[in-house]
Amino acid sequence: MSWMRREKRRNGVDVASESGSAGQVSTRRFWLGGVGALFAANAVFSSARALGSSSMGKPEPHSPWPYQTPGVRFVLEALVTIGPVIDIGATSNGHRRIIPITGGTFQGPRVSGVVLDQGEDTQLVRPDGVTEIAARYTLRTRDGVLIYVTNCGLIVPGRDGDVRDAAHSAPPLPQYVRTIPKLEAPRNGAYEWLNQALYVGTLNPLPPAEHAVVVRFFEIT
Repeated sequence: MSWMRREKRRNGVDVASESGSAGQVSTRRFWLGGVGALFAANAVFSSARALGSSSMGKPEPHSPWPYQTPGVRFVLEALVTIGPVIDIGATSNGHRRIIPITGGTFQGPRVSGVVLDQGEDTQLVRPDGVTEIAARYTLRTRDGVLIYVTNCGLIVPGRDGDVRDAAHSAPPLPQYVRTIPKLEAPRNGAYEWLNQALYVGTLNPLPPAEHAVVVRFFEIT
């Protein structure tokens, strides 16, 4: 836990984990996933900048604003517990199912707290096998502030013949999983900064017996 104390001194905010919570986010997973992904993304974007002034190697059109290459900054990781699947079945749009969200915890350098048990992930498995996910739930920070989250994305199944296996007897490893979270925090409050950026997210299932998934949010800088 020493890295968390260093983070506290560096950022001037309290990011210590909530002791005693059964659903506490893994410190090792938090550190390796957040910072590791940030370093990897920055390396990619640094390489892109080295290619030249424009994507085609030509002089950039004049603009009064400087050209930018987006990066990512780790925001939070949430361990979200889920209930039994509500299987609606085949519809005119595909196979519809709903996964109740029953709680959890979340933690990041500037925000942490719990996931309320009043949400759901509505999924649609399309005829092409791609799953559209649309989750909605509410976070409550350690100081009692409510943050509304909508998190939509895609799960693209692995290609035919792909023999890679996910760990922990999880579903087969997909070819692509990304989400676009949107966070709504109260105006003029400590977390208004969450309203002023765009985010990208990842999703990882845990072993079936844990009835939970891990989601991570990254700010697009």
